[in-house]
Parts: sequence; structure tokens; C-alpha cells
Amino acid sequence: MKHMIILCIASLVSLMSVAQNKITGRVVEEETKSGLEFVTVQLLTSDSLFVKGTVTDTKGNFSFDNVANGNFRITASYVGYETVCIDIRNLEKNLPIGDIALLNSGVMLEGVTVRANPVLKKTDRQIILPTQAQVKASTNGLSLLRNLQLSRILINPVDNSVKMSGGESVQFRINGVEVTQAEVIALSPADIIKIEYHDNPGLRYGNVGAVLDYIVKRKDSGGTIAADLSNALSANGYGENNLSAKYNYRKSEFSAYAYWGRRDLKWTRENYETFRFPDNTLERREIGKPTPVKYDDLNFSLTYNLQDDDKQMLNVTLRNNYNDTPNSFSDRESSLYQGEDVLSISDRLSSKLRIPSLDVYYQRSMKHQQSLTFNVVGTYLNSENMRTYQESMPGETPSTVYSSIDGEKYSLITEGIYDKKFKNGKLSGGIKHTQAYLSNGYSGAVEEQVEMNTAETYAFAEYQRDINKFAYTLGIGGMRTYNSQEGKHNETYIFKPSIRLSYTPKENLFFRYNGYISGYSPSLSDLNDISQPIDLLQVRRGNPGLKPVRFYSNTFSASWMHKKVAVDFFARYSYDNKPVMESTYFEDGKFIRTMENHKGFHRINLETSVQILPWKEYIAIRVTPFLNRYISQGNTYTHTHTNFGVRGSLMAAYKNWTFMAEMNTSNHTLWGETITKEEKLHSMMLGYNKEKWSISAGVLNPFTKRYEQEIENVSHLAGSRQVAFSTNLSPIFMVNVSFRLDFGRSYNSKGKVLNNSDSDTGVLSGKK
Repeated sequence: MKHMIILCIASLVSLMSVAQNKITGRVVEEETKSGLEFVTVQLLTSDSLFVKGTVTDTKGNFSFDNVANGNFRITASYVGYETVCIDIRNLEKNLPIGDIALLNSGVMLEGVTVRANPVLKKTDRQIILPTQAQVKASTNGLSLLRNLQLSRILINPVDNSVKMSGGESVQFRINGVEVTQAEVIALSPADIIKIEYHDNPGLRYGNVGAVLDYIVKRKDSGGTIAADLSNALSANGYGENNLSAKYNYRKSEFSAYAYWGRRDLKWTRENYETFRFPDNTLERREIGKPTPVKYDDLNFSLTYNLQDDDKQMLNVTLRNNYNDTPNSFSDRESSLYQGEDVLSISDRLSSKLRIPSLDVYYQRSMKHQQSLTFNVVGTYLNSENMRTYQESMPGETPSTVYSSIDGEKYSLITEGIYDKKFKNGKLSGGIKHTQAYLSNGYSGAVEEQVEMNTAETYAFAEYQRDINKFAYTLGIGGMRTYNSQEGKHNETYIFKPSIRLSYTPKENLFFRYNGYISGYSPSLSDLNDISQPIDLLQVRRGNPGLKPVRFYSNTFSASWMHKKVAVDFFARYSYDNKPVMESTYFEDGKFIRTMENHKGFHRINLETSVQILPWKEYIAIRVTPFLNRYISQGNTYTHTHTNFGVRGSLMAAYKNWTFMAEMNTSNHTLWGETITKEEKLHSMMLGYNKEKWSISAGVLNPFTKRYEQEIENVSHLAGSRQVAFSTNLSPIFMVNVSFRLDFGRSYNSKGKVLNNSDSDTGVLSGKK
């Protein structure tokens, strides 16, 4: 009995010696004293052995529960800041540490390694925390995106355009503000805290495929001048150039951004066409000659931002986009073989487009974590298009099709959103209205004046909640579309519910389902009540009777990470009900190509992305096999198409040197009766980066002789295959130079969460 009592006393003493304590604290920025989100905080033993780890919340808070008595060390680390260590002696009770201040680090590491992306999976987004190596290997916000190797994000190395693997558009934001790509390129990688990747955007983002929101540091005052210049050495007619400037004075910020994209190349086109007349079949084979393709894109914006602490913010942006295309991509000079006849073909299209706009934004924060946001955007579009198509036999007068289109469009977009945050949830609601008027004057082959009024109103409410390892988002919305033309009008209402579910059984395992019903309106050009000759055999005709389309989508994704391996799986099934797709008819000796509401369109997209670190963490490799399956159910046709391919990228970084290699097989899409086969791409880039400047050189398509795209129309009446290729872009040797000049200290404006734009001219063209 005595031994039993002694044993019980010893056990009690032992239990008391491992009493459970709680350590709490907050991580703040040294200069501003504001809380830092997603700081990595680790609890170590006095011998630096790992005990447990966490990341700070939106206010910089962290906590460690169930900590035994003893001596410990806490480390707080974050990209761009010095790591802080705190020793804890004789922990015996709950310990509130208080604020841990991190100092902005101006010293870059001499030797860096590539590490797997720290990624936090959420119901509505992924939160990407760039590593020190990825930041150092990048020259701007876009190159950082490329180095992150995010699944389903594709960056074209030729024009730096960004889209989803399924072809959907990608929206850029900075601190919640929708911005242009030029503003992303102007970002310093060292200022980027994290990137919020909304790969399944909620109702508030409309029909966009994905949202990439760059969260950047906020400082005090001063300014920056930066440039990113990419030009070809082997083809002088290629350039992608960006220039930016920013200046801060007290609560105000003034910024300017300029972009100049230029092309002056030569493309060759080959067309193979089959026309089935009621009594015979005509085969035409067209072999092209190298034909100039030239354009200049000049975009400029001025922004004024006024912020009153965290209470309210006013943002005013004036933009002007200008495009001059004297020689379009569809231009061709060729010989047409039709039976025993040989004809000469000349097809020339020139255009100009001017889009000035004014964007006024206001955001107000209120008590109890509430906010109101308003956005008003007025846009004017002025377009000019001229096309001349000629067919001629030797020694005969050419048959000519000439058309000229002068267009104007006025639009006003207004939007308001209310947000309310709770401890474990968030409620959002909003309304958006778009009103537009366009007037297009057609002359030449057709003399017509087309005027149209359109309107779209959209309202939504969405609630999000986290429950331990589960999270869900429920949304409900409604859309009204309206258009009128020559006394005729269409009005449609669409119900838009949505649901998102996620489950995180372990820290390295994540599952998510997203389902929603949405809708979209026909393009304004398709609604034009006008007919335009394509050539001597074909006519393109608008259809003012088109109806909006209902869209159903179901996606499932899963992610798994373990040490040096990360795997992402994505599957989507979507269905367009009564989609606007092409139809071809024979009428009065011509083949009429128009758009109609058809039965339906099904698509299945599957892909699995694997990222590995094969050698001492100096190299990161991502390989993504994918499968696309399309079923197009027209009123008079059914077409199917399956496309299998692979994408891959390799990133290497050591000290100040970086190397990037990418390759993509051709991605195919089917819509209606048209199969688009995108170009095959592979590229390599070697660079040297310093804190304020960088230089890199690369080559695009070094192992192929021509850069090629193909479009196939599988219409039974008028099928065709179009091939366009250029030897100017394969291979193409490029050099990129970037620099950044900082003076004083910067003040980053609080990000707005809305920004709207309009770029649909509503012009129906007769080009092939």
C-alpha cells in the first residue's frame, strides 16, 4: 500500500511538471506597427529542435496551446523581413509575449535555393507565399507569377498574356484593386507579401475564370520609377515595353503607367476549303506568300489615390488605350487553285481603336467590420475598320469586296458592394448595372447604320463560413439582360445560385467542390442586324434575335503536399444551355455564316499537376498532363473532339543567376463547328538579377523552324482548314532589361476591391 501511495504521488508530480501552458503574441511591422498576416512562427526547444509551428492571422496574432513547462525559443520569419528569435526561460504559466516587430530586410542572401511553394488552401482561394528564392529570381510581378508555377495558370512567352488552362480570362488585382497587366509588371517582387489565387471566383467576380490578387507592402512616402523592356534581337519587329512612375505626398499618391507593344513581322497563310453546292462540290486550295502583320498597342493611365487612414479611400483613374493595326493578322497575299484555274487573292484589313475611360472609386469602412464600396466607370470607344478583298484571274479585272465601318460606343458601369465579417464567416452582397449605346456605320458592300441599346443588371448575396476542417460558401444571384435594335427588343432573367465546399483532413491534404449556375449575353457584334461579305462565295450575317445563355459548372479539385512533392488534381464538367454557336446555310448562291442559339455544349477538363524538387532544392520542376473533351450539339450537327497534351516548366536559381525553361504541346478547343489548335511553344531564359536591375536573354522555339497556328471548320456545307505560320518567331532571340529607381519612401495606397472596364466595340467584320 505504501508503494502504491508513493507511486501515485510520483505520478501527480510528473503530471504537474508537464503542465499545459499557452503562449500568445502578435507580429507587427517595425515601421508602421501594423499586424503582419501569414508570418511563419515556430516554437523550438532551447536546443533549436522543432516543437510546433503556425502562421499569423489577418491581424498578426498567433498562439501555441498545450505547451509544457521548460525553456523554449520562438522564431518569426517572413519574406522581405529579418528573422526574429525570442528565448523563453522557465515557462510555468500562460505567457502573453506582446508584439514581435520585424524589420524590413534590405540585404539579399548570397546563396538561395528553391523551395516548394508555401500554399494555404481556402474554400474560395489559394494563398501563395513566395519564397525568398522565387522573389530574388523575379524581376517584376509577372515574372514572379511565372516562377511560382501555379497550376492551371498559363503565361504566353510571346506576348505575356495570361489565361487559364481552359482558355478562361484571368483578372489581376493589387490589394484588391482590379488593375492592368502593366501595373502588375511595375510591381517590385520584394514588395509582394503574398498572392491570393481565386481559382474558383465567387459571385462578386462575375464570369471571370480566375483572380490573381497581389498583396503588397504599404509604406509611407516617396516615389519610384521603373521600366521593363523586352525586345527581339533576331526579329526587329517585336517588343513588349512597360514604364511606370509613382509619387506619394502625405495621404495622396500619384501614379502613371505606360505600355507599348509592337509587332512588325511576316506571316504566311494556307487555306483549304470545300463548298458543297446543291448540284456540285467545289475544292479550293490557297497557298500564301509571306505577308506583313503590323500593329502598335499604346496604353496609358493616370491615377490619383487619397486615403484617410483605414476609414475611407478615393481612387480616380484616367485611362486611354490606343491600337493602330495597318496590317492585321488575317491579311494575306496568295494563289488560289480552283480546279484548273489559278486566281490571285489579296485580303487587307486595317483598323484603329481608341478607348478613353474614367474610373471613380470610393470605399468606406464602418464599425463592426463592415464596409461599403462604390465604383463608377464611364467609357467611350471609337473604332475604324477598312477591308479590301480581291480575287482575280490573270489578265482580268479583279472582283472586289470593300467594306468600311466607323463605330462609336458609350457605356456606363455602376457597382456597389456591402461586406460584413464575422469571427468564422463573411457576408457579402452587391448590385451592378451596365448601360451601353452603340452606333456603327457600314459602307462599301453594305450601306447601313446600326444603333443598339443594351443593359445588364446583376445582384448577388453570398455567405461564407468555416467550421473546423470544413468550410462552405452559399450564394444566390440574379441577372437581367436587355437589348433593343430598330424597334425590336429582347429581355431575359437568369437565376445564379452557387455552392462551394472544402475539407482539410490533414495539413497537407485538401479537397474542394464548386458548383454554380451562371449566364452570359451574346456579343454585340453577333447581335448586329447586318450582313457582310467574306468573299465572293460567303457572307457573315448578324442575328438580333440571339438570347442569353445559361451556364452550368461543376468542378472538383484535390491537393497533396509532402516534403519535396506537390500534386494538384483538377476536374471540371460544364454545360452551356442554348449556346450561341455558328450555323452555315446555302442561300441565293451564297454560303451564309451566322450565329444561333443551339441545343447545348458539353466540356470535360482533366489535369494533374506534379511539382518536384529533384536536386538539393536548387531546381523546381512542374509537369502537367491534361485531357480536354468537347461535345458540340448544334441544331443540325453534332461534333466531338478530344485533346491530350502536356505542359512542363523548370526553374533553377543560384545566387543571382536564374534559369527558366518551359514547353507546351498544342492545346485544342472546339466551339460550334470550329476547332482551334493553338501553337506549340518551348522557351529558355537565362538571367542575372540584382536588387535594382536585371538583365536576361532567351530564345523562343529554338528547336522548330516555324511558329504555327491552325483553325479547322468541320461544317458539312462549307468546311475549311486554315494554317498560319511565321518563320520570324521560330526561333526568336530576346533580351529583357529592367530597372527600378526608388527615392524617398513609398506609400502604398489601400487597395480598392472593384474596377470595371468595357472594350466590346460591337463591330461585325467580314474577315476570315
